Amino acid sequence: MPTLYIIAGPPGIGKSTYGEDLMPPFVKLLNHDLINTAYKYQNIENYEERANIRANAFIKENLNANANFGVELNLGFESHYDFIRWVRKNSPQYQISIFLFFTDDIQICLDRALLRAQAGGHLVEPDIIKKMYQDTIHLLRENIKMVNQLQFINITYDTNRLVYSGYYPNKKLDFIEDNLPNWVTDKFSELL
Repeated sequence: MPTLYIIAGPPGIGKSTYGEDLMPPFVKLLNHDLINTAYKYQNIENYEERANIRANAFIKENLNANANFGVELNLGFESHYDFIRWVRKNSPQYQISIFLFFTDDIQICLDRALLRAQAGGHLVEPDIIKKMYQDTIHLLRENIKMVNQLQFINITYDTNRLVYSGYYPNKKLDFIEDNLPNWVTDKFSELL
């Protein structure tokens, strides 16, 4: 069965920096933000629309080929789950595997997003980061039955650690760290 890998987490958490390292070899990853930024700095007219067209083409090409592929999504908006529902409806053979980057310290996201913007990357307003941080776990919990595999990466200022890997809903564990962060123990206790 082909797999759609979703690199998820709030803005500034490190998806673009570390997500590709988690992908299996030769699996292509769509980073819509990078396409958008590249088109913007090339002064391409209607760069956001052009980036959307390119991203949609990437997704459709991979689905039509039954290929394994990945996308970056915050999963902090209900519309992101609309995309997963669309894949489930139109390509039900796909397994959904989520790599969730998260932290107990929202300040990490705020600091990294500011540094990215100062370096010329896209700006995400602090209020949006806070809202998405707050909604990411809640929305994942509401939509968890669409997911086949979960992997949790805990982010601190010093480390990025895989702390959990398992299959849902059958609770088959690949890996679980002894010292789990609060966001895992408080919000996903049924997986432990």
